[in-house]
Amino acid sequence: MNLRLMTKTILVGGLVALGMALIGCNNTPDPVADNESKPETNIDKIENLQKQVQADSKALDDIEAHEFVTIQRDFMACDSMLQYQSQEQVEQSFEKLQLVQAYIEQFKFVKPLMQADMDSTLHQLNRLKTDAVNHYLSDSLVTVYLENETEYVNKQSNQVRYFQDRFSKCQEDLDELKKTK
Repeated sequence: MNLRLMTKTILVGGLVALGMALIGCNNTPDPVADNESKPETNIDKIENLQKQVQADSKALDDIEAHEFVTIQRDFMACDSMLQYQSQEQVEQSFEKLQLVQAYIEQFKFVKPLMQADMDSTLHQLNRLKTDAVNHYLSDSLVTVYLENETEYVNKQSNQVRYFQDRFSKCQEDLDELKKTK
C-alpha cells in the first residue's frame, strides 16, 4: 500500500514539475490566447450591447435615408402608372401597391418610436455600466438586468431586420411593377 502511495506521489510530483517547466519555457504572453481564455465580463457584455444598439440605430437611419426614400419614390411612380394600365394589370398591381403602402405607413409611424427606444436603451446601458463599474449593484443583479437588456436589444434588432426584409421585398415588387408599363 505504501508503495502505491509513493508511486502516485512521485507521478503527481513529476507531472507538476513537467507542467511548471513547460510554463516556464514560454515567457512571452500570447495576447490572442489571453483574450480567448478570459471569460466575458458583465462590462464586456454591456459594451457589446451598446455597440449592437448603435449599429441598429445606424441601420435604421440608413433604411430611412435610402431604402425608404427609394420605395416611396417608386411607389408613387407605380401608383401613377395605374391609370395607363388595363383593368387586369390594375388588379394585379393594386394588391402589391396596397401592401407597399401599408409598409410605408407602418415605417413612418414606428420609426420614431424605435429610435426613441434605442436612445432609451443606450441610456439604460450607460447607467447599468456605470453602476457595475462603481459596484453600486451586485454582480448577480447586474447579470439579471443584463439579461433583460439583452432580450430587449435582440427585440430591437429583429425590428430593424423586419423592415430591411420587408423593404427588400417591396422593392422587388415595385421593380416588377415598373417593368409592366
